[in-house]
Amino acid sequence: MAEHRGRFELDFIRHGARTTLARQFVSYPFHLTRPFRLDPAIPSLLTLYQQSSSGGLYRGERLSCRFRVGAGAAAHITTQAATIVHDCQGRPAQQRTVIEVEGGAFLAYAPDPLVLFPGASFAASLEAKLADDAVMFLCDAFTTHDPRAEGRRFDRLSSDVVIRNSSEMLVVRDCFQLGGEALCERTSPMGRWQVMASYLVLGPPSRLPSLAELQRSHVEGRSIIGVSPLPNAAGWGIRCLAADAIAVRKATDRLFSLCCQAAFGHSPMPRRK
Repeated sequence: MAEHRGRFELDFIRHGARTTLARQFVSYPFHLTRPFRLDPAIPSLLTLYQQSSSGGLYRGERLSCRFRVGAGAAAHITTQAATIVHDCQGRPAQQRTVIEVEGGAFLAYAPDPLVLFPGASFAASLEAKLADDAVMFLCDAFTTHDPRAEGRRFDRLSSDVVIRNSSEMLVVRDCFQLGGEALCERTSPMGRWQVMASYLVLGPPSRLPSLAELQRSHVEGRSIIGVSPLPNAAGWGIRCLAADAIAVRKATDRLFSLCCQAAFGHSPMPRRK
């Protein structure tokens, strides 16, 4: 079976008070509809939904995403729904994401969680270059599902996130590898929780939410979070465990809202999905 390679590439620029999509290249299985201006109080913020026409991720797929946010521009990229990772039969699906956020710009990249089916194997890598006065909010979440209730687990999930400054110096690296069988053990990193999410909130302190604000972003009784300062004064790292996809969505929305409030002085409108 030949490997399929899909590309999703977007360039944003600031034009007057607004952000516009200057360039796009989208190939199967990705799909892109028109961008949305959802926030009258934040005219510079443009929202796009990254969609898929294939029904999920499959064995041997090699996907790539590239986002460039020009000086002063602001973009929010999310997905229309969770993404299923199907049984990969020993041939992992892979996605490589490259991001550049220029001076004074803002990017929130917050796809909905991956849903790992039995036998799923997925390797994600993300490399970002961030200007000193730019802001970036990243979300990476997953849950598992066994549709036949046979007690099968996913195969493997790995993630490698590398953040560099405008001088190409490494400032943050966040990576993990997790086998599905580890979630069956008493020492499972998820315990009784169903969804795990990781967030990075990056930028200068003057444009970021405070520690106290971030710590209050959990959903009472439905999620727990831990917030830690990142090395090199790069911002905040956040881990979240949630009871279900609804709870993690609420936590993500709260964090996104806090980032917008800190960066723009206004909270964003709700995003419908």
